[in-house]
Amino acid sequence: MTEVPLYITGLSKDDLANQTLFSKFGAALEKVQPVLPDVIEAKIDVKTQNIEGARTHYDVTATIKASKNHLVYTESDWDIIKIADELCRKLERELSKHDDKRQRDSVRKRDVRNL
Repeated sequence: MTEVPLYITGLSKDDLANQTLFSKFGAALEKVQPVLPDVIEAKIDVKTQNIEGARTHYDVTATIKASKNHLVYTESDWDIIKIADELCRKLERELSKHDDKRQRDSVRKRDVRNL
């Protein structure tokens, strides 16, 4: 499997929040790679509010660009670790939505002699 490029904008590269998002979301991308093999890139856009206060509020949008569709997940919270976990959970939900293209045989097309 190929490495999916992951871009994070809105945070400095030295920031602990950047490293947390990169590691957690990168692991989730690797986990869903068998289900979504046509992912071209993943981008996380972080907007911060109330920077000068004691706490920082984060608005995070994760966009996954695949060859057939775009997946967009948004999350907002005071804690970047909770946001990373929630975004990973939303992405991993794609695993359960995956249909492995097995179809049940039609009742009309079954051989009557085997019944």
